[in-house]
Amino acid sequence: MKTVAAFTSGIIVFLFSLVQRTSGQCKEAAIKSEMNVSINYHLPHFITETPIQNIVLYKHHIYIGAVNKIYVLNENLQNISVYKTGPVLENPDCAPCEDCKERANLSNSFWKDNVNMALLLETYYDDQLISCGSVTRGVCQRHIIDPDNPADIESEVHCMYSKQRDGESDSCPDCVVSTLGTKVLVTEKDRFVNFFVGNTVKSSFQPQHALHSVSVRRLKETQDGFEFLTDHSYMDILLQFRDSYPIKYVHAFENDHFVYFLTVQRESLDSQAFHTRIIRFCSFDSELRSYMEMPLECIFTEKRRKRSIRNEIFNVLQAAYVSKPGAVLAHEMGLSVNDDILYGVFAQSKPDSSEPTNRSAVCAVSVRTINEFFNKIVDKQNMKCLQHFYGKDSKYCLKRTFSRNASYCEAQDDEYRLEVTTPLQRVDLYMGQFNSVLLTSISVFTKGNLTVANLGTSEGRFMQIVISRSEATSPHVNFPLDSHPVSPQVIIDHSLGADGYTLVVTGMKITKIPLNGPGCDHFKSCSQCLSAPPFMQCGWCSDRCVRSWECVKRMWTQDTCLPRIVPRSAPLEGGTRLTVCGWDFGFSKNNRFDLKNTAVLIGGKPCTLELKVSNKNKLECTVAAAKNPSFNITSSVSSGHGISSFNTFSYVNPVITSISPTYGPKFGGTLLTLSGKYLKSGKSREIYIGGKPCTLKSESDNTVMCYTPAQGTSSEYPVKMEIDLAIREVKGHFTYKEDPIVFKIHPAKSFLSGGSTITVYGIHLNSVYLPQMVITVPKLGKNFTVVSHNGSGAQGSSLGLLPQERNRGDPNWEAARRRRARDQWNLMLGGKGVS
Repeated sequence: MKTVAAFTSGIIVFLFSLVQRTSGQCKEAAIKSEMNVSINYHLPHFITETPIQNIVLYKHHIYIGAVNKIYVLNENLQNISVYKTGPVLENPDCAPCEDCKERANLSNSFWKDNVNMALLLETYYDDQLISCGSVTRGVCQRHIIDPDNPADIESEVHCMYSKQRDGESDSCPDCVVSTLGTKVLVTEKDRFVNFFVGNTVKSSFQPQHALHSVSVRRLKETQDGFEFLTDHSYMDILLQFRDSYPIKYVHAFENDHFVYFLTVQRESLDSQAFHTRIIRFCSFDSELRSYMEMPLECIFTEKRRKRSIRNEIFNVLQAAYVSKPGAVLAHEMGLSVNDDILYGVFAQSKPDSSEPTNRSAVCAVSVRTINEFFNKIVDKQNMKCLQHFYGKDSKYCLKRTFSRNASYCEAQDDEYRLEVTTPLQRVDLYMGQFNSVLLTSISVFTKGNLTVANLGTSEGRFMQIVISRSEATSPHVNFPLDSHPVSPQVIIDHSLGADGYTLVVTGMKITKIPLNGPGCDHFKSCSQCLSAPPFMQCGWCSDRCVRSWECVKRMWTQDTCLPRIVPRSAPLEGGTRLTVCGWDFGFSKNNRFDLKNTAVLIGGKPCTLELKVSNKNKLECTVAAAKNPSFNITSSVSSGHGISSFNTFSYVNPVITSISPTYGPKFGGTLLTLSGKYLKSGKSREIYIGGKPCTLKSESDNTVMCYTPAQGTSSEYPVKMEIDLAIREVKGHFTYKEDPIVFKIHPAKSFLSGGSTITVYGIHLNSVYLPQMVITVPKLGKNFTVVSHNGSGAQGSSLGLLPQERNRGDPNWEAARRRRARDQWNLMLGGKGVS
C-alpha cells in the first residue's frame, strides 16, 4: 500500500494558480504539481426553486430545508415529495399556528417568505422532522415520518406552540429560532429531549417575542411545545449591548457530557475587532451555571530572515466539523482513533468587521485538548466576568474568584459563568496554502489510515485534501462545483461496506460527490496520477488518468510510470545527450534515491550519467555510438531498488537529399531549406555555409530552414549540417551572387483601387531567388512580391514580406535596410504619397 508520502509531496494548486514550468526539457516533474482545475465533472445533483438553508439525512432519504419548501429526495437525488411551508400570512394579532386568513385584507397583515432556520431530526418520541422557520416568532413544526414511507412528511404535521398563561407574556419557550441566525442542537439524556439554542439577537425584538441568546429547553412529553426548566435556563446579552455586540453562532456539537457552541463576536465590549470563541457548558446543566467562553485562534507562523517569526491570526470561523481521526493523524497528534477532533476553516476579517476576506487557514484541535485547556486556565485564574451578560459594574463581576474544577458538572449552588482571557491557539495545517481563497465549508472523513478533508470555497469550488501534521499536503481534488459559495451545511454518509459520499450545498443546488473523488481526469501526468491517494483508485491508461474499468486498452497501471526520453532518437555516431524524465527513480517511496546506484542502458549499452544535473525526477546521460539503425530498442533505468524498461528510443541515420534555393545575394538573408530524413534526431542542430552559421528558423524530421549568412565574395560555398557528433554534407553548393541594385520604379503613381503593374529597373536583380524577391516602399511599409524578372528589371503585383523583415535578428538585415533607404521613390499607393 502507498504511504502518505506517496501523494503528499506534490499537488500544489493555490488557489488555483499553477506552478510555473521548469526551463528544462523534462516537464514531467514540473507538471506533477499541476492539475486541470477547470474540469467539469458530471455528478448527481438536484436544483430547488428557492435557496437551501439546511439538509438532513435519514434512512436513505434527504430532507432539504429551503425558503418556503421542504423537499424530500431519494439517494439518487430524485425529488419524491415537497411540503410547502410558505409564504405565510402574518398579523401582529395572530398567534403562531393560528389561521389568519380572515385578517388577510387588514392593513397590518402581510405575506412573508419562510426561511428555514433549523431542520432537525428527533427519534426518541417519534421518528419526526422538526422545522423552524423565520415566520411566526421562530416557532417550529414537527412532521411525523411514516416508517413505511419516509417521503411522507405532510400527512401528520403539528405546530409546536402552546398559548401562554397569564404572567408569562415576556417568556416564550416555543419561540426557538432567530431570523438573524441560529444554531440548534438536539440531545437525548435520561429519557428527555433537550434543545440547546444559540441565537443572534437585536434590541428590536419585543419582550413578548423574546428570543434568548443561549438557552436550554426541554421538549414536552405532549410534544406540542417546549418548556424552560427554571427561570435561569437561558442567558441574554444585556439590552444595551445587543446592537453593538452581535454574536454569530457558527457551529454546535455535543461531546461526552458537554455541549459546545462556536461563535464569532467582538473581543470585548470596548473593542471593534472580532475573534472566535468556544462556549462550553454541561449538557445536563439546566441553569447554564457551568457556562464558559474561551477565545480560539488559528495561526499561520512564517519564519523570516534573521530568525524573526511573523504570526498571522485568522480570526473569524467560517465552518466547523467534528469527527474521529485516521490512524496516521491520530499517531501524529498523540491521540486515539476514538478521540474526537474539531476541525475549522478560519478567515481573516476586514478591519473592525466580521466580514471575511479571501485569506483562509485550516486548524484542528482535539476535544480532549479543549477540556484540558479550560481546566488549566481556571487553575491559573486567567479569566474574567462575562460583561456582555452582566455589565461592567455588576456586583457579580466585582472581586470575583473562581476556584472550582472546570470539569465539574454536578449540582452547583452558585453560578460558575466566566470568560477565559487566554486564547487556545492552533497552527494552520496547510502552512498558508489557502491564503488567497475564502474557505466556506469543511467536512472530514477517514479512508484506511488517512484523514481527508472536503473543503468548499466562496467561489463554488470543491476540494479534497489529506490532513497531516508531519507531511506537506495539498489538494488532490479541486474542481468548480457551482458559481455560488459552498454552504457550511454538509453531510457525509460513510456507511460500512460502502465507499460513501458527501452531500454539498451551493445556493439552490445539492450535489452528491463520492468520497473516493469525482474521478481521475484532472490529473495531467502519469506521475501525478500515481501520486493520488490510494482510495481514489486512479491509474494510468495510455495517456490518461482513469479508474481501471474506464481503461479500454486494458494497459492500466498503478505501479510505475514509464520513463519518457528526450530526444527519442539520435544519430548512429552517438554523443547525444539524453534527458530521461520520470518521477522518483528510487522506485519506492520508502527507499532513498541513490544516484550512484542508478544506471541507464540504451539498447544494452550504458548511457553515461551526468551526475551534477541528474536527480530523482530527471536523469541526463550521453548515449554511445551504434553500428546500424534500430528502432524502439529495449532500454531501461535501474536503481538499487528496481528496474523500469521502455521501448521508445531509436538509432537513425540522418540524410540530406536536397537544398532550395541554390543561390542568393552576398548580403545573405535568403531562406534556405534542407530536405531529407531524420533531420530532427539528436538534441542539437547547426548548419554552416562556407564555415559560417546559418541562422535556424524551423526544424522538423524532414526539413530544416535557416537564413543564410553574408559572404564577402561571389562564389560557391559548401553546406553542411551537424547533429550532435554526426556531420552531414550537402551534395552540391550554395552560390552567392552580387547584391541587387535598384535604379528606379515605374510608374510612381497608381489608382486607389490598385491593380497596377510596377516595373523595377536595376542590376543583379536575378541574384535574389524569385519567390523571395520583394519590392518595399520603406515609409509606407507596403511590399510587392516579384513574380518575374528579366535580368535587368522586375515587375510584380501581390503583397508580401522580405525575408529580412521577418528575421530582424539576421546580421545582414540592417545593411539591407540602409541600402533600400538610399532609394527615394515617389509612389502613390492606397491614396498615400511616399517619397
